Amino acid sequence: MLQKLTREFANHGMPICCDIYTDDDYPTDTPVVLYFHAGGLVGWGRSAVPPWLVQTCWQRKWPLISASYRLMPQTTSKGLMEDITAAYEFAQNWQADGKKRRVIAAGSSFFPCAMLAHHNPVKPLALLSAQGINSFRHKFFNSSTMLTPEPIPESVMAPIIAGPIVVGETPAGDPSAFDVNKLRADGSRNPDYKAPPRVESDDNDPDNLRGMLYDYYIYRNEWVDLLGDIDPGYAWAKDGTDEAKARLDNWPPTVIFHGNADPDVELGVSEEMRDYLGENKVTLLVADGMHHLYELTKFIEEDSPGMDTVREVVKRLDEIVLQQS
Repeated sequence: MLQKLTREFANHGMPICCDIYTDDDYPTDTPVVLYFHAGGLVGWGRSAVPPWLVQTCWQRKWPLISASYRLMPQTTSKGLMEDITAAYEFAQNWQADGKKRRVIAAGSSFFPCAMLAHHNPVKPLALLSAQGINSFRHKFFNSSTMLTPEPIPESVMAPIIAGPIVVGETPAGDPSAFDVNKLRADGSRNPDYKAPPRVESDDNDPDNLRGMLYDYYIYRNEWVDLLGDIDPGYAWAKDGTDEAKARLDNWPPTVIFHGNADPDVELGVSEEMRDYLGENKVTLLVADGMHHLYELTKFIEEDSPGMDTVREVVKRLDEIVLQQS
């Protein structure tokens, strides 16, 4: 039966933990899925895991590791890479039987996955993006894009920015928080599940304000200033040099799904990655009319809009794993 284990995978001035969704009978030679939670790198927490992803991994006996990471901007690009790298190494070594395990890097925050592919000498088996950000070098993040009704005053964000380094947390009772009791023993949705009471907070709660940092930095065109030293973008793939060709050959197969009504990360962000790296490296599946994170609380068997696209993504991921076996 599916169980959740919590482990500390690093201590970088504070414990950095992960949740592992697994079962005792899982073999040790299957891929491990390493998941990075949504929140624009500034909020949320590791319990925000889509049920459909948990089901997908459970059906295939793939351990699913949802990793915390220290949040921007306090942690800086260096701290973020430390956490990403430590989580990847933990996943590679999770119940490994003599050799490191293959890792599928997945995320609603896709930026950490892309950075692993850019910088780690041992590439992930595959990358999976749930409408995530693959790079902040796209024009969407550098054109004073305003996602709020009006610009967010600096005075509102200053106390949050001046705060301590933190690891994100998903509020108790939040619909995005996964609970193993949401599933039956056979891995299907449990219709009798009752969520715990949701902790209500007002708009001025620090956690709510923290989430606005994503919008704040987009409008101010500051994401490249924050992360540009680790974010090379993808224009290099068109250089035509031997180095670029070798780098492209080494890029892991990538599967992306993205709603074409997504205001928070426009579809063009994913399209640009595909166009630079090529369709032989990047499969982009578009969910018509779907908004950002539309599938975050959905189950794999649901017949709701956009879930056919998710099932296509899973099918493509299966093909990649089979080809890489």
